[in-house]
Amino acid sequence: MLHLNLPLAIGYLPQFGAFHADLTVREVLDIAARLRLPRSVSPCQRKEWLDHIIDLSRLRSQLDQSYRTLSGGQMRRVALAEELIGDPPFLFLDELTSGLDEFSDREMMLWLRDLAHVHGKTVVLVTHATYHLDLCDSVLFLHKGRQVFFGPYPDLLATHGVHSVADLFEIYQTQDPEIPDPPALEGPPPEPQPLKTARPPGGFIQFPILLTRQARLFLRDRGQLWLHLILAITFPALVAVFAYQGLPQVRQLTLALESNIVKTLAEQLLYLKESFNAASLVSGLAMFQVILLTLIGANNGAREIAKEHDVLVKELRVGLSPAAYVTTKFLQVAFLCLLQAFWMTWFVKTVCGFPGSLCAQFGILFATILAMSTTCLAISAACKTPERASLLAIYLVGFQLPLSGAALALPDWLSLACRPFIAAYWGWSGYLKTFEDTRHYDIVKQSTATFIAPYGASMAVLGLHVLIALFLAWIFVGKQRNNGF
Repeated sequence: MLHLNLPLAIGYLPQFGAFHADLTVREVLDIAARLRLPRSVSPCQRKEWLDHIIDLSRLRSQLDQSYRTLSGGQMRRVALAEELIGDPPFLFLDELTSGLDEFSDREMMLWLRDLAHVHGKTVVLVTHATYHLDLCDSVLFLHKGRQVFFGPYPDLLATHGVHSVADLFEIYQTQDPEIPDPPALEGPPPEPQPLKTARPPGGFIQFPILLTRQARLFLRDRGQLWLHLILAITFPALVAVFAYQGLPQVRQLTLALESNIVKTLAEQLLYLKESFNAASLVSGLAMFQVILLTLIGANNGAREIAKEHDVLVKELRVGLSPAAYVTTKFLQVAFLCLLQAFWMTWFVKTVCGFPGSLCAQFGILFATILAMSTTCLAISAACKTPERASLLAIYLVGFQLPLSGAALALPDWLSLACRPFIAAYWGWSGYLKTFEDTRHYDIVKQSTATFIAPYGASMAVLGLHVLIALFLAWIFVGKQRNNGF
């Protein structure tokens, strides 16, 4: 009989399995084997062992089916097959057969009996499904948290003088009889023996596996792909719409000295009026780009970890590296941010004619969206549901504009307290600094009381946002390891 030399000690299944629904059964089991089996298992041994598990669980005909298309019984088989990959001597199964029809229930119970009698597993099943308890070697019956009976199923019925578990339930629901204390053990209990377990592969080996899976999931999520595309196209177009009429006036502003004093004063007043309007436009368009990018960044990261919460908890329990997992998520959002920031920068600069260096403007906008994306990634790691993570991310984006000080004047103490945490302020400042030697910057500088931070300082603070957010994401993901049971 085929066995692994270094098994995982305990296999555990909650009532509901957690899987990526867009993966096929083959992909689910192959990725599980590569993430769980130790480095001492060669690729040939892994393939042989995986074929053994597939045949044992009778899933070969479903290997190329998407997980979401499986029946309830087939999903339970996939879940149990995944746990068997580690060849655990002890299996703890919570409500594995609940919700199955009578035929699927019997099929699953026969498989569990085969695992115990033929393959030497110790199987503990918590269940309220009583169709086929006669297939169990022993039954532990509890009432109000106390042991009522432990032994063979026929003895359970005979002891209470009933013919079915339904009759037994009726006794304890209507009569609530006295529960005797369980018999005392004869002699001291045996010393517990530690279960030998294997060390799963480290983060460096897990990383390319997780990255490949992440790419597959990203490309198969058509709804999210369309959303990314729509946001990337429409948001730069919005900036262009607001800028189209106003920016040509900025280029035409002049203040030449005339010999006629009255005419000169009139032109000065006109210049002040137009420069004030232009300053509001330039500053507003810079902030508009930044706010739109922070909104895109929130979409990039807010749901990314929280939507996989149950899968993540399961994989952490069997040795997933939090650092490898967070790194794959970071690379995905960084790739998206790279494309989104470049398109926003190039489109706005080309259509609107903003002065300044394209590379410098791309750099600050990329740093801004990346800072927001990684911050929302940390929020996603701290939340159990994607809905809660998305709500918190939207709140965070909503605070960017008022607390940046670019649109509304804030008390000095509030500006100093909030500014370090507001990515939009640093993106706005850095973007304005990219055309510092132009008339655009001069008129903005004259009309705003908000301090415009240097470009280098803005990039440094946004980079610090990214590093802190990634560290927090790693901490939050690691803390979920304790939620596996």
